[in-house]
Amino acid sequence: MTPFDTALEADLQTLQHTVEYEGQNFRERDADGNTLLHCAVRSGSLAKVAYLTDFLALDPLDANLSGITPLDLALQDGLDEIAAYLANKAGVDPARIIHNPVRRGFYPDPSWIRVGEDYYMVNSSFSFFPCIPISKSRDLVHWTTVGYAITNPDWARVARSEGGRGYWAPDISYDAVSKHYFITATYRGNEDDAEPRCQMVVGAERPEGPYGEPAWIHEDGIDPSILHDDDGRHYMLFNRSVRMAELTPDCRAMRGPACLIWGGDLKRKTEGPQLMKHDGYYYLLAAEGGTGAGHRISAARSKNVWGPYENCPYNPILRQDDEGGYLQNCGHGKLLQAADGRWFLCFLCLRRDPDGTAPMGRETSIAEVTWTPDGWPVAAYGRRPRAVLNMPFSEEIPTLTPVGITRWKGEEWITQRALDTANFTVEKDALTLCGNGLDLCDRKMQGLLLVRQQERAFTAETALEIPAAGTAGLTCYYDEHSYLKFGVGPEGLVLEEYAGYEAVSRQTAPLPAGTSPVRLRVTATGGQRHFAIQDGTDWRTLWSIPEPHYLTSEGLQCGKRFTGAMVGLYVHGASLPIGALYGPAPKKRGNTMPQEKFHYKSLEEVKQRAAELGVSLPFALDTHCLAYPLQVRNITFPNRRFAGFFHYPLFFDSIQILSFHRKIRKGSPQTPCNLFLDA
Repeated sequence: MTPFDTALEADLQTLQHTVEYEGQNFRERDADGNTLLHCAVRSGSLAKVAYLTDFLALDPLDANLSGITPLDLALQDGLDEIAAYLANKAGVDPARIIHNPVRRGFYPDPSWIRVGEDYYMVNSSFSFFPCIPISKSRDLVHWTTVGYAITNPDWARVARSEGGRGYWAPDISYDAVSKHYFITATYRGNEDDAEPRCQMVVGAERPEGPYGEPAWIHEDGIDPSILHDDDGRHYMLFNRSVRMAELTPDCRAMRGPACLIWGGDLKRKTEGPQLMKHDGYYYLLAAEGGTGAGHRISAARSKNVWGPYENCPYNPILRQDDEGGYLQNCGHGKLLQAADGRWFLCFLCLRRDPDGTAPMGRETSIAEVTWTPDGWPVAAYGRRPRAVLNMPFSEEIPTLTPVGITRWKGEEWITQRALDTANFTVEKDALTLCGNGLDLCDRKMQGLLLVRQQERAFTAETALEIPAAGTAGLTCYYDEHSYLKFGVGPEGLVLEEYAGYEAVSRQTAPLPAGTSPVRLRVTATGGQRHFAIQDGTDWRTLWSIPEPHYLTSEGLQCGKRFTGAMVGLYVHGASLPIGALYGPAPKKRGNTMPQEKFHYKSLEEVKQRAAELGVSLPFALDTHCLAYPLQVRNITFPNRRFAGFFHYPLFFDSIQILSFHRKIRKGSPQTPCNLFLDA
């Protein structure tokens, strides 16, 4: 009998004998990340729970790989006596607990500031656009994107960016002298660029923006941050250990060279430096060990901004040292003093599956901070990340609509690289999205709107009419090297997987007779993805595949992979510019509807109109290539942020989505379950 079986099935005396005489490893977890305490809770025995908690010091808030702690388990199973006992031991109020990560999905490399009783956070965006999301919260837990550092495609410089390049590790700060907010980040170019790395700075009068045109600081390195000192001077910090340079008063240029001020504590991959002044000291935080399993946060301090800096004797002040823990790769953080005087730390993390992959990518968690008697900040509860903590503030939080490329249907829509605003429009609650003839594997592809996948399990559905050529349907997306498409076309149904530089799998099936419109469904559960079509009133599964590892950072070695799974809408449009067959594009920027639409009844009319417009047709045309928009009647999004992608072939250069809603099938720990939002 294993120790887990003993905790679950045996009596207290047998469990005591196992613990005290058989010398087991009591930090061991089962395949799902459960501890002995999870098993004892499942047994329903308060005596066994108390024994493991009191004498073996197992943590009631130690989560398994699904983010469920022993306390959560007791609450879910209605074990009130056990739940009360565990809550008391952990020092939390079950009615007020919250679960990390607080920013779920692809939101890495956090930095934050407080503005009165409001809090603002920025995260890396890499090659996605708009660049560098700015989110707002009143309680440090519920965050809503309210702006971006760069919203002008002409300023973004990401049109050529390979996946994983673009904007890394931003920092947000406030200068009390100029009364301006500043955001800085590393702009990471492609390897063949003349300058692969430089630093970007933008400023604004409000934390959410709008921010002005970027300044470019030509200093190599990554992870910049800015300190605005009491004497009116400004300093930018970089990696390569920790280097610092003084900035001009407007923070848009360096006044002198960057100099080394601290070599770090671990002295391995020291990056992400953050500097603040508190009680006469300059406190310096840095991430060390790389962004993998050895990630951590170390601290140092000095009376002089240029050093020398003394290492914190309690380093690392935050690190995950349990290989089986729920939150892994924890590091890259910044301190913040809340409005009530308490201190908190934001940091990046990820939730790893048993196979070692993390589909949602790097996310953002928070930790409460305590100050030692000798004046050092450390993460509370043993300097380890906690999956569960008390809600920092209990006030009611207003619901905000996130900002993206469009506010359509209340989702935070972004795109890979910059989207030409002439390629989409929202009119009377319907979105029309246009492509440019290029597929998702092409970096010049247009016609892509995305949201972040936030949980492992999801169901996505779409209903659409059969296109006259090509395919349309559902897809999952990581970058131009990693995606799958489940679609329908005149020749039937297709499931295509793309990994690396080629399609690695393609399966086809005929359409059931009389199926129009076609309703498709993708379900992810239990390590499988199932692809189904509605046949009459029943759903019929066509294919099932293992969870695609190529949709994770760890599952494919191809380029820079620091982001996370994305889902959304796409158009594989005509092999002609938008408007070539639909008439001239509008002159007014932002009004994306074509001025005229031509619905051709024959191939001859297509050729005639192309000739009138002076457009050459260097491709084979057949009678199936007719120019009219495909209309998708309904799209269902679950809380998993998984959406429909729509694939257009030759001449299908726009898609109109008439309605959209999402159903929260299983809420996150911060979201009530069974909530239905009708958009």
